[in-house]
Amino acid sequence: MTSLTSLGLLGCGNMGGAIARGVVAAKLLPSSSVFVFDSAPVVTQPLEALGCKGITSPEELFQNAEAVVLSVKPQVFKTLTFPALANGAPKTIISVMAGIRTEKLREVFPNSFTIIRVMPNLGLAVGEGATAIATDGLNEESLQLAESIFRSCGQTVRVMEEQLDAVTGVSGSGPMYVFEFIEALTQAGIKSGLSRETAYRLAIQTAKGSLKLLESSDDAPSVWSARVRSPGGTTAEAQKVLERDGFQDIIDRAVQAAVARSKELSS
Repeated sequence: MTSLTSLGLLGCGNMGGAIARGVVAAKLLPSSSVFVFDSAPVVTQPLEALGCKGITSPEELFQNAEAVVLSVKPQVFKTLTFPALANGAPKTIISVMAGIRTEKLREVFPNSFTIIRVMPNLGLAVGEGATAIATDGLNEESLQLAESIFRSCGQTVRVMEEQLDAVTGVSGSGPMYVFEFIEALTQAGIKSGLSRETAYRLAIQTAKGSLKLLESSDDAPSVWSARVRSPGGTTAEAQKVLERDGFQDIIDRAVQAAVARSKELSS
């Protein structure tokens, strides 16, 4: 596994903050070797309380960190300039920004810099992130470096950069689908006579238990679904409604809409 001596976070919102906390919690780096910068200093204060080093400018961040994670919004990144980078030591740049492809990043950073594009999701904040790493043109050492960072707060997969739009649709936007499902199930419980607290607790625990069942075996979700259904039973009736109203088609159309928007942002 490639060793990492220091890490910089350019942007410390949900993603940047989660990465910093994950790296420190997993003891990948001591907090004193994690440098953080955000245009809103109040955002970095909780990370500085953990021992991370607050930095006053992007230039200073690059001077101090061996690898830098770009976790600002794409529109913010486009306003930044890095005039001193050409004279500095080679760095590893890890971008979690949607819609900015490697060739665009190459226009900003020196050729001596290694550029890695990744697509994580909000699960990073609780150590359960799903992160895809684009492998195009990268050696194993660079891929392992990125994996060491994002495995500190979840799981990783390797994909081609052209697949990152699909990743965005499935897992980048994926937490929203789950949240909306849980809220819908909760509301259905309330409509059927349960209190919100009871319906919500049941919905959350049902989701947790179902996920653990999937993780416990190699059987497909469709196999587990069949096991829950008894012919002529309540679950079979519920599935009829999902099939009739196009539940799978709704999810597919939602994912495709997210994929299409990701491609628009990348053009």
